[in-house]
Amino acid sequence: VQVRFVPVASAFNEYAFGLNKNLYDSLIRTEVDDSHDSFSKKIRNAAVDKIPNILIVGENEQASQSVTWQRYGSKTREAITFEAFSSLLLDEIKMRLDWRENENN
Repeated sequence: VQVRFVPVASAFNEYAFGLNKNLYDSLIRTEVDDSHDSFSKKIRNAAVDKIPNILIVGENEQASQSVTWQRYGSKTREAITFEAFSSLLLDEIKMRLDWRENENN
């Protein structure tokens, strides 16, 4: 899993699943943590599972069509539009050229 969506409450699960489908359709490994754990436990579980990108969604994010992004190993969080995050992630994936280099060998 490359991205895990963490809704702050169950009311935001639908928004998280909508964003999840968008990335999944772009062939990115994603999941939504819709468990009944507390919000802080969901964040801790993502860190323990070494999920590279944690996207937190709540009322503010849903209203502005954005996400709060936390990278693995970092305590800082950044508010970013979902479109900008999606574009950054797809660019990052495209920059990994090592599989193309192996085709020539």
